[in-house]
Amino acid sequence: MLFKAIYLLPLLPAIGVLINGLLGKRFGEKTVAFVACTSVGLSLILAIGILHQMLIASPAERVITSSLYRWISDGSLQINVGFLIDPLAIAMIMVILFVGFIIHFYSIGYMEGEPGYRRFFVHLNLFIFFMLILVMGDNLILTFVGWEGVGLCSYLLIGHWYEKKSASDAGRKAFVVNRVGDFGFMLGIFLVIVTFNTVNFVELKTILAGNHGIPTVTLAIISLLLFTGAVGKSAQFPLHVWLPDAMEGPTPVSALIHAATMVNAGVYFMCRIFPFLQQSQFVLPIIALVGMITAVYAACCAVGQKDIKKVLAYSTISQIGYMFMAVGCGIYVAGMFHLVAHGIFKGLLFLGSGAVIHAVKGEQDIVNMGGLIKTIPVTAITFLIGLLALAGIFPMVGFFSKDAIIMGGYETYGIVYWLFGFGGAILTALYCGKLFGMAFLGESNFTGHVHKPNFFFKAPLVILAVCAVFLGILGIPMFTKNTYFAQFMGSSFNLGAGGHAAAGHGIPLSLEIAFTLILSVFAIAAIVLALFMYSKHRKTMVDFESRHKGLMMFLLKGFWIDKLYDTIWVRPLKWISFYSDSVCDHRIVDGAVNGTGKIAMEVGKTLSRMQTGYVRYYAVSIVFGVFVLVGITMMFLF
Repeated sequence: MLFKAIYLLPLLPAIGVLINGLLGKRFGEKTVAFVACTSVGLSLILAIGILHQMLIASPAERVITSSLYRWISDGSLQINVGFLIDPLAIAMIMVILFVGFIIHFYSIGYMEGEPGYRRFFVHLNLFIFFMLILVMGDNLILTFVGWEGVGLCSYLLIGHWYEKKSASDAGRKAFVVNRVGDFGFMLGIFLVIVTFNTVNFVELKTILAGNHGIPTVTLAIISLLLFTGAVGKSAQFPLHVWLPDAMEGPTPVSALIHAATMVNAGVYFMCRIFPFLQQSQFVLPIIALVGMITAVYAACCAVGQKDIKKVLAYSTISQIGYMFMAVGCGIYVAGMFHLVAHGIFKGLLFLGSGAVIHAVKGEQDIVNMGGLIKTIPVTAITFLIGLLALAGIFPMVGFFSKDAIIMGGYETYGIVYWLFGFGGAILTALYCGKLFGMAFLGESNFTGHVHKPNFFFKAPLVILAVCAVFLGILGIPMFTKNTYFAQFMGSSFNLGAGGHAAAGHGIPLSLEIAFTLILSVFAIAAIVLALFMYSKHRKTMVDFESRHKGLMMFLLKGFWIDKLYDTIWVRPLKWISFYSDSVCDHRIVDGAVNGTGKIAMEVGKTLSRMQTGYVRYYAVSIVFGVFVLVGITMMFLF
């Protein structure tokens, strides 16, 4: 019965947007928050019901389609407004709505008394609506509508405090950088239409599962173009530069958009178009390479950060890099499992960072914190759980999801990929230990009064922490590809008749266990060492970083990639814009228009002198005109 009501999932948040958007001026803050939270909460309850029905249904019955109406019709090309929900979609929907509802609840306390309170919740609801459209759309066009919608909401929410220049600049930067990837996304859609004459996911999967005869090069180009869009949306190298700056938005925005949902959209989309990737033998290694580079690069940058939110921002970029590694290795289920796990523990960490920032009255530099575990113990303990999950420490959920990806890299591409994955994991453990050691342990460097979080802060942290501890159950039985999560997701990744370009050859169980133990031991050693050094020997580590200021600044500034882009792209484009405005527009275009007007004015002034009012002058003018007219006529006739 619930399957027939799937359109209510995006409709309920849309109703929340309309109520608060149109009538919210008459409401108080509590009413606005109640409407926003209720709309998302009802969608979450409905999604849980749909998930339950899927769990009890057979794998063949876990695909739900619903077409509302015909949207675009051009000859044989028919595009509907329709929804597709399968295990892949419902997993993403649950992350969106579960984490989204918790963040809505958290925002009640975090945004209390802030200007633009109603606008903030309207934009949050609108984001949830577009995110659900992106995930539920049964065709590329409808997915692109949601894709662009969440981009718009990201711009609005990052720049929520628009009177603050850094926030408005960050919103604009996110919008512009994403347009680069979206241009490739649009080209990919156009090429799909030209090649297949359909954009429906089910129809495309059916075509690609048969003997379609479409050249591999065409499929590879489509895959790369669509992957470009995913790189921009998921902040992967080299289009990652917008995400660290996006931390200028309110912390709930960072948690919802830039940790738990929107940045994961690229990974979800790559999994959705896996039939293309399956038959594009040259594309999967490229995706894996981009993910590997991003994972290690962003982890290095996170080590050098001092802002608590920017540490988590670079961590997000790194972890999504691992998800792209999974996609590039062809282990889509592992990528989706890490997506779900990351949504939980990174949402926890961002909300925890918000509680910390609120407690220390807006301070974000971890050097100026310390000793907070004594004053805000609930926040500290839940934050530690999130960091352990991020570092992949057993038995947290991150251990199960990240281990599967790193081993998948070894199985598919060999020891080099395993070493890079291993290195990224150790760096992750180091910055997790540094972050907790400096912010929560040791002596306090904060001189003011610490404001203790209230119920609206602590309840979401506890719920997400419990999930981070127990969600790893989905990753058992270990050392197999037939985990509980894989059993549920399997029907979404039925590869059909085609082979897989990145199929692994399998590794001995003993070797996999040995690699897992090695990684775990080194990760635990790294996080313990960092905890000890940055808490007990805090001054020594700060002095060490000061002595290596060049290296730390290199990491802090993200390898100066922003400065490189500013030199290569921004400044030349600004110069071209200035030249076009000052020379082409003002001098040439405006000069031609204004010059024509001036000539007309001067001619008019000259001719006006002939208007003397004397009849004899007019008679002479008429006679002169007659002679001129006759002369011209004679010239043409003879």
